[in-house]
Amino acid sequence: MNIIIPGGAGFVGRNLVRVLASENYDMEKITVLDKNEKNLDYVKKYGLKALHADLAEKQDWYDEFNGKEVVINLAAQISSPNPELFYRNNVLATRNVLEAAKNAGMKRIIHFSSAAVLSVRKDYYAQTKFEGEELVKRSGLEYCILRPSIIYGPTDDKNIGFLIDFAKKIPLFPIPGHGKWPRQPIYVDDICYLLISIMKNFPKNEIYSINGRDVIYFRDMVKTVLNQLGGFRFRVFLPICLFKFLMMSYQRLTGKIQFTPDQVDSLTAKEVFPNYAWWDEFGIDVTPFEEGVKKMLSFNENVRDEKG
Repeated sequence: MNIIIPGGAGFVGRNLVRVLASENYDMEKITVLDKNEKNLDYVKKYGLKALHADLAEKQDWYDEFNGKEVVINLAAQISSPNPELFYRNNVLATRNVLEAAKNAGMKRIIHFSSAAVLSVRKDYYAQTKFEGEELVKRSGLEYCILRPSIIYGPTDDKNIGFLIDFAKKIPLFPIPGHGKWPRQPIYVDDICYLLISIMKNFPKNEIYSINGRDVIYFRDMVKTVLNQLGGFRFRVFLPICLFKFLMMSYQRLTGKIQFTPDQVDSLTAKEVFPNYAWWDEFGIDVTPFEEGVKKMLSFNENVRDEKG
């Protein structure tokens, strides 16, 4: 079918395109909209149509929805020190995507929300993702809303990708508090195959919490990453306030503000999100965390070899 993917050059979108190509999908039937030029260049190599678009602004990109059968809305603002960007990219962008889809006579949307909407902590990200969900539910389109927890995999430069990058640079890896903070990581390819399954058998007006099969402590996730990297790397357990200070100091020095204090608070909230065997319902072989990390590292090595 003809599909359009707003935000499709981001982390999940890049991998979805890769997986669709590996499954011999007709790439000429895919249109990606995104405002990140570098990421658009990445997906263009797969032979699809990729256009620069600021989804928070009503522009000519509306016309790209004509003739499409399903929207996979991946557009999102995940982290930022600027609260306005959350509203702009999680609420305004969603509203515009819905309007464009309805104007084009489209019937269905797969909308990426987040497990954060169920969190006891209501930061800007969680609030605006919830608002986006409400817009989708009131849109009149047939919808399937996904609420995934932490997603990791190839080209990930946040989440586990950030852990790997940091661990390569510094042999002592800081852990906030005792580190027994439950996480439910999902390998991105599992999400991609879930999307393919949903497109084939669309579950009308359903909302799914999509979490990893196993609950893993953050300290053990880090241990797995360090073990896979090899060499002399160690965990250091720090008071949470000191961890926040060092994290923000490191980000300012590197010029990359990828995590905020709110995200650290979410990490240390001891939350386990509701789960069920979605992998059985949709026929997905879930990737164990250790195997997923191995695949990430192997992918990175292959990319370096191609560039080298």
